[in-house]
Amino acid sequence: PEGTNVNNVGTVPSTLRNHDLKWETTEQWNLGFDLGFLNDRIGITLDLYSKTTRDLLLNANMPLSSGYVSSMKNIGKVRNQGIEFTLNTVNIKNKKFTWETNFNIAFNKNKVLALTEGQTTLTTAASFDQNFNTQQSYIAKVGQSMGSMYGFVYEGKYDDFDKSGDTYTLKPTVAHYTSENNTQPGMPKYRDLNGDGIIDDNDRTIIGNGLPVHTGGFTNNFTYGDFDLSVFFQWSYGNDVLNANRLFFESGWNKARELNQFASYADRWTEDNPYSDIPRATASSSNRVFSSRVIEDGSFLRLKTLTLGYTVPKKLLTRFRIDNLRVYFAAQNLWTLTNYSGYDPEVSIRNSALTPGLDFSAYPRARQFSFGVNLGF
Repeated sequence: PEGTNVNNVGTVPSTLRNHDLKWETTEQWNLGFDLGFLNDRIGITLDLYSKTTRDLLLNANMPLSSGYVSSMKNIGKVRNQGIEFTLNTVNIKNKKFTWETNFNIAFNKNKVLALTEGQTTLTTAASFDQNFNTQQSYIAKVGQSMGSMYGFVYEGKYDDFDKSGDTYTLKPTVAHYTSENNTQPGMPKYRDLNGDGIIDDNDRTIIGNGLPVHTGGFTNNFTYGDFDLSVFFQWSYGNDVLNANRLFFESGWNKARELNQFASYADRWTEDNPYSDIPRATASSSNRVFSSRVIEDGSFLRLKTLTLGYTVPKKLLTRFRIDNLRVYFAAQNLWTLTNYSGYDPEVSIRNSALTPGLDFSAYPRARQFSFGVNLGF
């Protein structure tokens, strides 16, 4: 009521209803071959495909006169094209010993064909911490792949200064970060892509992609008498990882948190260590942005599964009325070959095709060991 301090609860519509929403539509064609040679001791499977998904649900920008910012529409379009190849071989086969191999590899190329009306790019902020949730870290661009990482191109540290006594002044011909008025030696330096003399959001670009060029697996199965051994490797090649951990633990911008740092941070830039690739400890805003410094190669080769088993001969089981008995030992994630500095290159904490390959405090895949018995009556 008027003249009182009582708050009245009200509601207001925040999005515009769209009665024309429908399911997404997928069109796909496949061309496949299955070939066998030498009494099927060599088998080849080849699959070529092209898959186009249209009417994707996206928030389309609305004119301001409508009173709404955006509305959900069926308007996006994406295409995936690729090839999958499988090779099965029986390398050795006799009464006591067999060796069989399975090799598969898959190539996929993703392309954004359309976004909302008149839109050529769609940026996304992959949320993981309040200090970075408002920064756009991924971009989908018409004509290019989804899952592209977005930020600045890191060029090392600033070292182009005029010095007067103990005062350093950045040379006027060197571009500086727009929100910094007193750039000092050791601060992070980014590429001025548009050549306007300052580093701002207009200099952000694609700095990586979380989608691999190809993935695959390689399995070898061995039997010798009553023993069997299976060894399975898997790999991914050409994908990048946005290692957001380094924004916190290889950067001294947030002293208020008093966070422990990676061991590598001990080698940061100082006056006594001017050639380090890690910026100096500074709370400057340029030290809190996404850049190619934290984009790493996520390619890996992993010994995914190893299984060793023994099948008890049937003549020993007859008296117990058991048809078959096999005991086995299995191990997973035993070994990984990668250049990624984090715990696990096979990581993505956001389950979205728009934000693949983001690593922030992700728990690595555990090494697992198990023992089992297969029993049949």
